[in-house]
Amino acid sequence: MLLALDVVVLVSVLAYSGGLLALGAIVAPAVFRSGLAGAADLMTTIFTRFDRVAIALCVLALLSEAASVTLRGGPMTRPRIARGALVVLFALGVATQSGYLSPKIARMHSEGVQRNVGEAGAEFDRTHNWSSRVGKLTVSLAIAAVVAVLVDRRANSSRPRDRSVDAADTSQ
Repeated sequence: MLLALDVVVLVSVLAYSGGLLALGAIVAPAVFRSGLAGAADLMTTIFTRFDRVAIALCVLALLSEAASVTLRGGPMTRPRIARGALVVLFALGVATQSGYLSPKIARMHSEGVQRNVGEAGAEFDRTHNWSSRVGKLTVSLAIAAVVAVLVDRRANSSRPRDRSVDAADTSQ
């Protein structure tokens, strides 16, 4: 069971990271360079849909991490604390991006605001830049969470185990 929960955490943070990297590094530049008249509308729709997936992945990671901590019991080791903190920080990044910054960008776009045109355009540009920074930070936190999960698994595999945990964890 613990292995399954760790896999859910890993898949969730990696799926988010891969999706955001693909959108930001490949899809968005290709769409905007294509010259399509509705490129901004298309990217707004894509990011709005991705935000829904991102929130679901975030919830999966949080719930799996919480269940993992609960089922493991025992002392809270440094690797366990680190991984939990990184998953929580990852979730805060996703919530900021998907719950505040992306909707603000979509709203400004729907109001016809253009980047760097007037004061509203300057605010649009600042919001977009913050969104980019938060996205990069969140991906970095996700990668750090992956490392922390793997370090915690390694640390736990080298310790004598509590047999009551073994009974609940037949998948390792």
